[in-house]
Amino acid sequence: MADPIDILLQADVFAADPDNRFFRASEICLEVLLRRFPAYTRFLDERGSGVPRELSRESLQTLPAIFLPVLKTRAFDLPRDVPIVVQLTSSGTTGKPSVTPLDEPSMKRRVQAMLASYRAAGIVSGSVEALAFLIDPSQTQMAGSVVIDAVLKASPEVRSVRYLVRQGPAGIDFALKDAVTAIQEASARGPILLVGYPALMAAAMHGLATAGVSRLPLPQGSMVLTGGGWKSFLPGVPLERDDFQKRMAGFFGLAPGAIRDMFGLSECPAVFVQCSHGHYHVPAFAWAQAIDPETGCDVAVGEIGLLQLTVPLTTSYPLLKILTTDKVTIQRGCPCGVAAPYLTPRGRTTAARFETCAMKVGRAVSA
Repeated sequence: MADPIDILLQADVFAADPDNRFFRASEICLEVLLRRFPAYTRFLDERGSGVPRELSRESLQTLPAIFLPVLKTRAFDLPRDVPIVVQLTSSGTTGKPSVTPLDEPSMKRRVQAMLASYRAAGIVSGSVEALAFLIDPSQTQMAGSVVIDAVLKASPEVRSVRYLVRQGPAGIDFALKDAVTAIQEASARGPILLVGYPALMAAAMHGLATAGVSRLPLPQGSMVLTGGGWKSFLPGVPLERDDFQKRMAGFFGLAPGAIRDMFGLSECPAVFVQCSHGHYHVPAFAWAQAIDPETGCDVAVGEIGLLQLTVPLTTSYPLLKILTTDKVTIQRGCPCGVAAPYLTPRGRTTAARFETCAMKVGRAVSA
C-alpha cells in the first residue's frame, strides 16, 4: 500500500487548495511524530487542544504550531531508532543557525518536493550546465547547498554542477576571477543555470564589468535562480531584488521571466519558486497562511501576517506545523494562470515580540 505522504508528492504541484491527499498525509505525519516524540505530545497536551483523530482544514487549523525561534534554544531529543542521515543548518544570517535533522525518507521527500517545484516553474526544462554560487556541499551542511545539490544531481537535464564557493580556514572563500572564467567557459558550451546567492552573482557581474565586459549574453535557454539572503557582498554596492533582476537581465541578455528567485526555510521542505510574473506560488504539499500571531487566525487576503506553514513531509522532527517570523501577504489571481495562491515576503519581525506561552515548546521539551 502506497504511503499517503508519498502519494501527496504526486499531486498537481500548483493545485488551488490542499485536498484530501494533503490532510491524509498530515494525519500519517502526525501519527509518526507523536509516536517518536513524547515531548511533542506533551506540547500539544499543554496547549489543551487535544489531538484530532482525523485532520481536515478545520481540525488542522486548531493544531498548535511550533514557533521556530524557540527550537534554536529548545531542541527535541531524537529517537534512538531513527537514523539521521543529515542535519541541515540555516545560514544563521539573522542569529543562531537552526538545525533540522532528517532521516532518509524525510530527506528524499524534501528533494522530490523541491524538484517538483522546479519542474512546475520551468526551472529545469532543458539541458543545462549548472554553476552554483553556493558553498560546496562536501564542506557544509547548509540546507541551500545540500538540498539544491541533490536536486540538481537528480535532474537528467543538468549535465554538470560546479560549485564556486568553498569553506576556507578563515571562512567563505569566493574566487571572483574563477567564477567569471567559469561563466564565460560554460556559456560557450550551451545554456547554463546560475543558481545560488544573489549577492555573489552580483559580485561576479561587477567583476566582469570591472574587467571590461559590459555585457555577456548567455545562450538561449539559460536561467538564473537565486536563493538566500539579499545582503550586499561588496561594500557600498546596494542589492535590491527588483533592481538586481533587471540588471541581470540586461547584462546576461535574458528575458525577465528567465530570472527567478526562491523563498524558503531550512526547517521547511517546501520551497516557493517565483513564476514568470514574480510571484511565489504555494505548492500542493504545503499550506501557507498569513496569521495574526495574537489570535492565531488568518488575516484578510492581502494583509500582512506572520507566515505559518503546514507541510507533512518531515517525519524525523516535529515540523509539521510551524510559525515563522517572516511577514507575508497571501493572495490569488496571478496573471500567469496558476490556480495556487502566492505569498509575498514583507520582511521579518522581532521574535521576542511573539514568544507567548501559547507558542513555546520549552516546558514540554524540558520535561
